[in-house]
Amino acid sequence: MAVEVVMPKLGLNMSEGRLVEWLKKEGDPVQRGEALFVVETDKVTTESTAQIDGVLGKILVEAGATVPVRAVVATILAEGEAADSSGRTAERPLGTLGWSAPESPAAHPAQEAPDPGIPAEPIQETPRTGKILASPLAKRLAAENGIDLGAVKGTGPDGRIGQEDIERFLADRKAAPAVRPVQSLPIEGVRAVIAERMALSLQTTAQLTLHSEVDATGLVSYRERMKADAQRDAAPVPGYNAILISLVARALKEHPRLNARQVGKTLQLLPEIHVGLAVDTEAGLVVVVVRDADQKSIAEIHQDLDRLTERALARRSQPDDVSGSTFTITNLGNFGVDSFTPILNPPEVGILGVGRITDKLVIANGKVAQRPMVTLSLTFDHRLVDGAPAARFLQVVAGYMAELA
Repeated sequence: MAVEVVMPKLGLNMSEGRLVEWLKKEGDPVQRGEALFVVETDKVTTESTAQIDGVLGKILVEAGATVPVRAVVATILAEGEAADSSGRTAERPLGTLGWSAPESPAAHPAQEAPDPGIPAEPIQETPRTGKILASPLAKRLAAENGIDLGAVKGTGPDGRIGQEDIERFLADRKAAPAVRPVQSLPIEGVRAVIAERMALSLQTTAQLTLHSEVDATGLVSYRERMKADAQRDAAPVPGYNAILISLVARALKEHPRLNARQVGKTLQLLPEIHVGLAVDTEAGLVVVVVRDADQKSIAEIHQDLDRLTERALARRSQPDDVSGSTFTITNLGNFGVDSFTPILNPPEVGILGVGRITDKLVIANGKVAQRPMVTLSLTFDHRLVDGAPAARFLQVVAGYMAELA
């Protein structure tokens, strides 16, 4: 008996999902726990797996479609069982879910009016058919230049094509502007969610960014020591992001107004410190969340980041991986960016941007010295936090960084 495959509900607030890609074809054998398709929500992109062994029957939802949770997207058949043409099971027709697959455009063909904003393609002369009169030289020039003689207008007797006609055709072709098609990319899925949230962030908050160039000597030397210890103990080496998350979590304990969110006309100071880190994936920007970062060692934070980042890059993040952050860090140092203005991740109060670490000549203790420097950029909601407390938060982060030396 056929078993329905449905759009899974991946979180309490999920009402629909986008079926990004089918990983199996109709007729493919499937095993329980094997990935069937990729589903994308407003928070995660992950794989949906088969619940039983069998054969993938009728696919009812094509890749790219967005459907409600629990909507039937396919069926799984037992070995040797045939699917009917509708793909429906005996127990429940697809229509009982209140959703049906969109009709194929081929079922209702329609003539589309041309878009007035797009220039029409240049009209090309239809090649002539039948016997074409052309001089031997004209034929040779046409062959050398890949010209169809049927597209050339001859000016000789009875329309005979001569050398001058071929040369004129070549000159016209060279002078004609090249037609460069416009590539259109759909703004959907994660990209659409990012666009909506960024616009909402700027529209609903009063964002101000402070930039501070900080001596990173302590940060660099501390990580070098950690690398040496890790090599000696054959242990993984924590990256700069793990260290920064630890420092920021400590600073947030001293400055709770930056670890808060607005609820109505109140500012709620949150007891937990969950630090998010922006991760660049093929599907778009994903913020993975290290929970209770203030209670974890740098090694533990590094382990969390490895696990969370690996799942995000593989498009297998779980809802808890990417929700609940109370403060966010975004690091563009690996891309050679010195400083930038990060945008708040609502409903958070602050976000810290980190640039690249680069050696610079500075005045230290009255002498010129070369030091590794990094620019920290703190964006905060000025409705809820003033500039001076935000600046003190940056000073605390810089001070913790110096203490690492």
